[in-house]
Amino acid sequence: MSNQTKGLIFAIAGPVFWGLNSIAVKVLLELGINSQWFATFRLLTAGALILIFAGLRRPKQILAPFKTPRSLIQLLIFSIVGMFSIQYAYVMAIHFGNAATATVLQFTNPIMIVIFLALMKRRFPRQQDVISIILAVIGTFLLATHGQIGNLAMSKLALLWGLIAAVATVFYTLLPQELIDNFGAVSISGWAMLIAGIFSNFLHPVWQNVPQFTPKIISLLAFSIILGTAFAYLIFIQSLTLITPTTASTLGAVEPLIATILSVTLFHINFGWIDFIGAILIISTVFLQAFQPKEKRSKFDTKQIK
Repeated sequence: MSNQTKGLIFAIAGPVFWGLNSIAVKVLLELGINSQWFATFRLLTAGALILIFAGLRRPKQILAPFKTPRSLIQLLIFSIVGMFSIQYAYVMAIHFGNAATATVLQFTNPIMIVIFLALMKRRFPRQQDVISIILAVIGTFLLATHGQIGNLAMSKLALLWGLIAAVATVFYTLLPQELIDNFGAVSISGWAMLIAGIFSNFLHPVWQNVPQFTPKIISLLAFSIILGTAFAYLIFIQSLTLITPTTASTLGAVEPLIATILSVTLFHINFGWIDFIGAILIISTVFLQAFQPKEKRSKFDTKQIK
């Protein structure tokens, strides 16, 4: 098997597991798992697993981010403002809504980044970016209202948390660029998840609202943490060493497709043709941004940890 083929398989498998993970999270929440407890527990355990993997690969570099005040401060800011925010908001979006809309809404994040960078650089977005913004706004409107002005088709909190997750992605994407250049994506993401979990533990201690660990809950937790978070992220990162980031990020569009199909099939959510059009418009912005000229792309071109 060629490296190109392996890269394509890894780049598809990662988003597939992320899509499956969003369904597992929804099932866990419907089984009575406290959403805040789950967010804290998953950050702590998945972060620890990724760090173990990073430590086995490069044991001498695992503590490198803590050796200078600058990198330590950057890591703490990224962990809380970036990692914690996006993870917590995503779980809450699923809690108040469903896996499909939470995942699709988070895919508006490239547009949030375009707007943020345009404001920071005081430069009007390019034509391609303007088209992406218009598509994302129309898609979000259709998804949120079923195309009927004045009618909100989803919970206000589901819409709010979904958009917060997309906004949080701006910080998640832009904050760690220097850290990743210096120390690598795997160890930085592992430390960020663990530190975010420790921070989350102050808000909602993991020893509070502990669920009753039935075989079903244990299986779903294991899948979400091991396969749906740690493994999915690691194989996607591996794909970036075998294929171009553009190809990998484009294949990431498999994730909302999986989440939507399974949400409709398993939970019988009302996801009509208007919603599908809205979802397609939002996802199309990923393709528009992925195929922009290479020199204008962000240095940090990896996938969010779901």
